[in-house]
Amino acid sequence: MNLYINGSNRKQNCDQILRDLKEEEDVLFSLADKSINFCLGCGACAERLENFCVIEDDMQELYQSMLKAEKIVIVTPIYMNHITGILKNVIDRWNPYGSHQEILKGKTVYLITVGQISEQENQEVVEKIAQYFKSIGKFMKFKTIFLKNFSSGEADDVTKEYCNYNEIINDLKKKIIA
Repeated sequence: MNLYINGSNRKQNCDQILRDLKEEEDVLFSLADKSINFCLGCGACAERLENFCVIEDDMQELYQSMLKAEKIVIVTPIYMNHITGILKNVIDRWNPYGSHQEILKGKTVYLITVGQISEQENQEVVEKIAQYFKSIGKFMKFKTIFLKNFSSGEADDVTKEYCNYNEIINDLKKKIIA
């Protein structure tokens, strides 16, 4: 089972890409539907590892899915030259998976970004986001593979921006399955 995380506050482009990528047995976790609070920085996750985090919210469901997942695929829109705030909250709450438990150790996290401007215009921003995930992966001992930066363009519909959208999705599926 693979875990697909929609890092968007909305169910549009990122959600569409994930629904097109995932297989029936995979889990799609859309942050737009969840209540995930900020990390308190309390360190309780290091002391009470059986509960991951003392905050009781939808992150508990995500922790369980992450435990079971072979691979994790994250699709995030680019907001203010970075990932969304809600996805950053999730990553902050990965603290129990860091040096405390190493549950992500050896797993692969695939990353796809979606921006309104062209892929080329977003290149520098995308490289910084990919580096951000690689640095987290180094700390938590998971591998990060950046797959693609989509451009949603003016239409705000990524499927209409690419005449070869289905071909791109099939290529991405092959990379995830490999």
